[in-house]
Amino acid sequence: MTNPRKTTLRDVAAAAGVSIGTASNAFNRPELLSVEMRERVHGHAKRLGYAGPDPAARRLRTGRTGALGLLFTYRLPYAFDDQAATIFLGGVARELEDSGAGLLLIPTSESRAEGAAIVRAAAVDGFIVYSTPTGDPRLLAALERGLPTVTVDEPLSVPTPWIGIDDRAAAREAARHLVDLGHSRVAVVGFPEFAIDDPSLPYDVTRERFAGYREGLGESWDPELVIHAIGNRAEAGRAALGELVALDPAPTAVLAMGDALATGLLVGAAQHGIDVPAGLSVVGFDDIPFAALTDPPLTTISQPTEQKGRLAARALLAALENDAPLEATRTVLPAELVIRGSTGPPAG
Repeated sequence: MTNPRKTTLRDVAAAAGVSIGTASNAFNRPELLSVEMRERVHGHAKRLGYAGPDPAARRLRTGRTGALGLLFTYRLPYAFDDQAATIFLGGVARELEDSGAGLLLIPTSESRAEGAAIVRAAAVDGFIVYSTPTGDPRLLAALERGLPTVTVDEPLSVPTPWIGIDDRAAAREAARHLVDLGHSRVAVVGFPEFAIDDPSLPYDVTRERFAGYREGLGESWDPELVIHAIGNRAEAGRAALGELVALDPAPTAVLAMGDALATGLLVGAAQHGIDVPAGLSVVGFDDIPFAALTDPPLTTISQPTEQKGRLAARALLAALENDAPLEATRTVLPAELVIRGSTGPPAG
């Protein structure tokens, strides 16, 4: 028994009474055809059981996969647990929505060398690098492939277009806000400065924010009041608050590197009966939507996280559309301090 012959685009064109080029446009460039013509071709395709051009054949013909790769900062669950990361991904997705392009997430893994191998084999047309440490083997593998690549946040020194904010200046402004209020004993709850699985890989953004906090606090900077939290999670902030209240004297203010950490600090303060801001001022970073809904509302650094995702995806799509190389430009987006109810002068 022989297998029935597979329906081809030529069969659809013949049934619809159009050229093969017109039938191809109905699937690949529908904007070139009238609604009536598109529906005519698609109707005959459905009747004949033709699902559309074979993706593998299209890749061989055009050299394009129709997908972008995203080198993600951390393990995959982090993309859904961290609200700032989710907002960034939403920006990428919204920009890709009408392009027909897909998105392949390439998070870290148990072995960064294994992650680099995945990058080398990934069927993508370009890469977005989102907040990875300097020297990450996945980034090096992406650069070796020579595909259009855009970096968001970090590393800071890359031969690709870079999109981000001035993290040092933003952190400095947050610290000066507390100094101007009269605080002289200020704690900092920050992220690790190096990758947990490889201490030879530094995080530029974390180091820049620590530098900004030091500059802003000036003589009030105290390394004994620095806590490194693992992950931008509320639970990590709540645990840090427990460490801070055990100090004598306890700090009167806290700078948190992420709003989720700051939210945990607020929860911990409430559990310990500490009034915010009278007994403790708290400043976050990111201005995620939840920051304005905490009790009290969170003072924080606002940055355009969604816009970062949109701009990165837009730059890659434009490079692919124009078949043009990307220049190593730097796009520094604005960030500002948003003062709400979680900060005030120290008691007394």
